[in-house]
Formats: sequence, structure tokens, C-alpha cells
Amino acid sequence: MRVTRAILLCFFGAVLCLTGSQALQCYSFEHIYFGPFDLSAMKFPNISCPQACFEAVLSLDTGYRAPVTVVQKGCWTGPPTGQMQANQDALPPDYSVVRGCATDLCNADLMTHDSIPNLRPAPDPPTLSGTECYACAGVHPEDCAPNKSRRVQCHQDQSVCFQGNGRMTVGNFSVPVYIRTCHRPSCTTMGTTSPWTAIDLQGSCCEGHLCNKDTVTQTFTTAAATVPPQAPHIMALLLTVLLPVGALGGHINLST
Repeated sequence: MRVTRAILLCFFGAVLCLTGSQALQCYSFEHIYFGPFDLSAMKFPNISCPQACFEAVLSLDTGYRAPVTVVQKGCWTGPPTGQMQANQDALPPDYSVVRGCATDLCNADLMTHDSIPNLRPAPDPPTLSGTECYACAGVHPEDCAPNKSRRVQCHQDQSVCFQGNGRMTVGNFSVPVYIRTCHRPSCTTMGTTSPWTAIDLQGSCCEGHLCNKDTVTQTFTTAAATVPPQAPHIMALLLTVLLPVGALGGHINLST
């Protein structure tokens, strides 16, 4: 069955309700990575922000060592409250973390790939389903051409192939994504969403050796389950927003 988690987010106090006239200085940055990233030695430009700073990392992975990661830092925009929704049974694996803060140049915590959990854990013991699929992830259709995609042996619970497209969005920064990978027979596809971020995916599944070789630019309908899904898989998801309370899905605290 589809299990959708909703995380209620609520900002209290001065974090996003500043009434003073003095603007904050925040770091400004946005980039797309196709592997591990390390920003620790980078010098960021500063911008003036009226309320608060923020930083966010979104990552989408095939589950077979092919990620697309979006990193953004800047001024906080959007509502002070909201929900982050994710489906525990959904693939491909993805991850979103959003952090807001209210002191000068405070948006410098999410600096390396270590801020992202392992989205491609191998089964233990390592068992395979016998299905082979193309695997790729990119921001251009040619990044996912079959002749540029890896051939992967699917994990035991993944016996069909998947191909799809969508968008990864942080604030006003949005990039297209194209992906091929292995999937479960349920073919449940749902990226994490919130009022500040979105990983929006559409796609379809097929059965057969390397069957996910059609164009990834086609218009897909929502993938529907064709057989009952297997036991729920806990997707790697952590949402860290600066709140004085705990919430489902990750540790939440207040930073000033």
C-alpha cells in the first residue's frame, strides 16, 4: 500500500518573524552536482536578506551510484509553516534537507556530500533479482541515452525497469531531471515535496532485459501499481528545519 508521510513544519519566535529593519547578510550559491561535493574551501558572495538565511540540498539517485544533487544558499522565501511529504515505498531514492537561520552568514552548515545519507545501500546479504536495467541520472536527455547509461544488475526486491523525467526545485531554482534505473513491481514513484522544495517525478516501468530504453522526454502518466507492493521500504529522508520541537522524519532544532 502507499504510505505517505506528512511532516508539519512550524517556525516560532524570531526565526522568520523578524520585525526589525536591519537586513541580514547571507551566503548566496546554487549549483548542480553529479557526484560528491565539497564546498568547504569555496568563497561565497554575500547578499542582504530581509528576514532570514537558508540553505537546502536535494538529491535524486538511481540507487546504483548515479546521483543528481542540487545545492542552494540564499534568502529565506516562502511560508513560515508547511508540510514535507514523502512516500516510504517510492523509488528512485531521493533526499531533501532544508535549513533556515537568522544570524549573519549562518547558512554555512550544509557544505559537503556528508549532509546526504547513503541513497544506494546494497542488500545484506547481497542478492540480485536477475533483472538487468539501464541506470542513469542527468539534467539533459542525452545524459540518459541508452549508450551513455550503465547496465546494472538489480537488487532482489527490484525486478522491473524504470524510466522517467521530472524537475528538482529549490525556491526559484529549478532543473529538469531524466532517469533510468531498477524499480519494484509496485512502480511507486513520488519525490519529496514541501512548500520550499520539490522533487517531482513521472515515469513508467517495464518487464524484460534492458527494457527501459525508450525516450525519457516522453510524457508519462502517474505510475500505477500493477501488483501488491512488497514490505514497506524506509526511504532515506531527513528534514532539518530550525524548529524548537521534534517532528517525524528527522531531528529538528532551533539555531540562531
